[in-house]
Amino acid sequence: MKQIFRAISIGAFLTSSVLAQQTTLDVEIGQRVKLQNSGGPNVELIINGVDQFDISVTIIDYEHMRFVRTNGNYGYRQPGITNKQFKIADRGPTRLFHRGGCSVYYVPSMDTRMNHAKLEVKVEH
Repeated sequence: MKQIFRAISIGAFLTSSVLAQQTTLDVEIGQRVKLQNSGGPNVELIINGVDQFDISVTIIDYEHMRFVRTNGNYGYRQPGITNKQFKIADRGPTRLFHRGGCSVYYVPSMDTRMNHAKLEVKVEH
């Protein structure tokens, strides 16, 4: 009975790891990261800056557009743009974005080039 349970547990673990995709990116500060290229939502993430204690990002969400009024009666739709500043965790990655099965983490690393940030994109299908 225990052997059957172990086989089912290992099979479930292998299936879940096959359905999850993880990508590590070395991103230049100011460069747009299109999450859709990694299997995520239609969202772009821009790293504005990183210092010792926090990271500043801009999230452009093309799936959740917002209506903007003009001087006349007409308007147009533009992406939902959010600017956020996150405190960098002392240990481990800091989650910058999460929607559905897609999460983006900032990974503090000593081997990151100057004016770059290391991001980890995890997508579960």
